[in-house]
Amino acid sequence: MSFENSAVWLFAAIVVPAALLAIRYWQGSVFGVFVLLVFEGALRKWAFPWAQAQLYLVKDAILLAAYLGFILDSRRRNLPALKGIGLIKTVLVVSFIWGCIEVLNWNSPSILVGLMGLKTYFLYAPVAFILPYAIKSREHLFVLIRRYLIMAIPVAILGFLQIMAGPASSLNVYVSWSEDTPAMLSHFGSTYDFIRTTGTFSYISGYTAFLIFVAFLAIGYNMAHRWRIKNNIAPILALSLIIGAMFTTGSRGPVYILVAMGPVILWLSATSGVISLRTAMRLCIVLPIITILATSVSPQAFQAFTERAAESDSVDRQTRIFSPFHETIGVLSEEPALGIGIGTTHPSALTITGAEFPWWLPDALLTEAEMARVTVELGPIGLMVYYLLLRFLIAAVALRCAMSFKDPAYRALGIVLAVYLALGLLYVPIMLNVTAGLYYWGGLGLVLTMRRLEQSAGTEFATVHRQPVMPMAGAARRRPS
Repeated sequence: MSFENSAVWLFAAIVVPAALLAIRYWQGSVFGVFVLLVFEGALRKWAFPWAQAQLYLVKDAILLAAYLGFILDSRRRNLPALKGIGLIKTVLVVSFIWGCIEVLNWNSPSILVGLMGLKTYFLYAPVAFILPYAIKSREHLFVLIRRYLIMAIPVAILGFLQIMAGPASSLNVYVSWSEDTPAMLSHFGSTYDFIRTTGTFSYISGYTAFLIFVAFLAIGYNMAHRWRIKNNIAPILALSLIIGAMFTTGSRGPVYILVAMGPVILWLSATSGVISLRTAMRLCIVLPIITILATSVSPQAFQAFTERAAESDSVDRQTRIFSPFHETIGVLSEEPALGIGIGTTHPSALTITGAEFPWWLPDALLTEAEMARVTVELGPIGLMVYYLLLRFLIAAVALRCAMSFKDPAYRALGIVLAVYLALGLLYVPIMLNVTAGLYYWGGLGLVLTMRRLEQSAGTEFATVHRQPVMPMAGAARRRPS
């Protein structure tokens, strides 16, 4: 039997029973997709390299089945609608309708390219609206987050092992676009010749998206627990290893994002009363420990990262920061009024059409930044509705929810997630990066989960004050499990 036929049978053997189970147990299936997201690359790289394309679609099939299961369950149980997100849903529906119109854009090379574009833009959005119904309680929420952080520890450690293994090791492989030709490895560092690590993911971009989101999640979880060390070693260790693993990727973006967003999180936390004097004192102890652990696990990787960062001058950094604006302005004056068509700038378009280069895109429309790519595909209307309006609304609603939570733990986690969602306006490639896209909509789902739990509980939580005694006593009675 050929590899191609074997891959089809493997795909069918996995998807058919998984879809049936996902319809019946849709809550667990949604959680399972976020676990599969982490280990999908390992299956594609090491276990079944001859079935890369099929394995890539498994999580999508499970999600579609889970959506169906949720619809059937909501009709049977008459689940109440989420409140306060009507405008987000309206803009999302308008964006979807516009995306369907763009599938038929005459500048697009294929309708299949447009359908793939619809998938990349909208398939993961429903996760945000069904996740609040899958998480049953406050304790369930924090247990799930804690388990995910613990799961992230070996994934981060793998990055250090890949650095030590060297370029010739089978640990250091990327998933290639063609199964017949291996992907080229990416190097960094001048003193040490290191391979940019991918962990359990297929590509560097997936690993860095995972590290960024889980770092924010760990910060939010530890903040909700007021940075206690007792009975909280695993989440603090996870944060340290995750930050350390960022240096093994050779990518400057994750580190720069944490450095830039850290003061924003601290300011919002201080103004909302999340950080008390005792928590601030704990931070003075915990943060140096995290920094020392992160940089000392692999000092050679840290040195190679600093060398790479030093190679880029201030002009280069400014160019990278403002490139989304520059590229978007450039394509607005060059493209047709209705764009080229949804999905036309996505790498999968080359695979679908069998082309070696995107002949349907003029040279002036070949861009890197996601904002510019959305503009190329959907035109100025899509830029305004899908990109600017929708993502701004999501960040604004998330921040409003976070600042209004009465439970201090919800407020702490909500602030961190709101800052992460705000990055979707510029620096989180939701459409281009599947990992980042799932985490983006999942992050919004966590905010809406806390909103639903707090509204349905009907319990008034004591607001954190700045007095040193009473807030901590109240928080101790309600500390997350």
